Amino acid sequence: MKDKIGFIAVGQAGGNIGQLLEKKGFPVLYVNTSQEDLDTIKEGKFKHHIANGEGCNKDRNKAKQLVVADFNNIIEKIQSTIKTDMLFTIFSAGGGTGSGAGPMLTDMLLMNGTMNVGVITILPALHESIKTQINAYECFSELIKIEGIGSTFIIDNDKGSDKLNLNATFVSAFYAYTQIPKLYHSKKGNVDVAEVLESFKAHGMATIKQFNNTAIEELVDIDKNIFAPLQHDKIIKYLVCAADEKVVDMQEVVTATGEPFDIFRAYTSKEAIRMMCGLTFPIDRLEMIHKRVEDNKEAIIKNISGTSMSLNSTFDFLTPKQEKKPEKVHKTRDDIFKKYL
Repeated sequence: MKDKIGFIAVGQAGGNIGQLLEKKGFPVLYVNTSQEDLDTIKEGKFKHHIANGEGCNKDRNKAKQLVVADFNNIIEKIQSTIKTDMLFTIFSAGGGTGSGAGPMLTDMLLMNGTMNVGVITILPALHESIKTQINAYECFSELIKIEGIGSTFIIDNDKGSDKLNLNATFVSAFYAYTQIPKLYHSKKGNVDVAEVLESFKAHGMATIKQFNNTAIEELVDIDKNIFAPLQHDKIIKYLVCAADEKVVDMQEVVTATGEPFDIFRAYTSKEAIRMMCGLTFPIDRLEMIHKRVEDNKEAIIKNISGTSMSLNSTFDFLTPKQEKKPEKVHKTRDDIFKKYL
């Protein structure tokens, strides 16, 4: 699987996760506007400093402008270093470089319709700064609208006080999931490489959990994880599970998750791994961010008095659009630029 999945780690937070994945053997390209941040990645094989970048100081628009100016070099670097069937962009939704450049780069990689691209992103804890919350909300307002995007793993910093530990937990589970086709074989059923890749292509939020193979309670408790809270609407495309059949009743798992379009099943007594994908994006968690910003609106306006920033009372992406979808057309580079700038 290591030659089939590659990663574009954008910004400092993306780089932190990228380093853990590279240690597992996956190819990773680190992209940043800050040369200082790139210099902290001592063992990274592939790096790209976005031209004229000196960091973005949580300024999403600045990150976008720098990406546009360096577009050709970024794409050339990606194409020459990461040659895999599946790509994931990794970035923090609340920062500057990653939050601003992450959705745009993801959209660019999908531009010609020939690349499978997923996302690994991080939501800030609700106690983090207002600027971080605004960036995260704006980032997701763009991310959710991208057509053709694959599985989106949303690590929630509200799920633990140690961010680096959350990163390590995710990478451990992700790696274990990709190893299922290699490690676990049974006449009763297997999960093959094609099925793992298919699960990563499913549009929507995704979660992976790895735990001891001892009790059904762990598999059934779909809320106990490091990811943004689920919507509990029982919408799910694929359920993938590797577990001991003597312990796990799959019907109980399906009752908890909802009836998936398909189930991929492997058998092992060594551990349990559950992957859910094609889930609804965490609108309730994003509305909590919205409320945090709105509750502090007057203070924010005072703090930024004299600037051109404004806050909207509503956000389009929270309201499902009912109009007929336009016919899919080939997007150009300029189309992507106009969308984000």
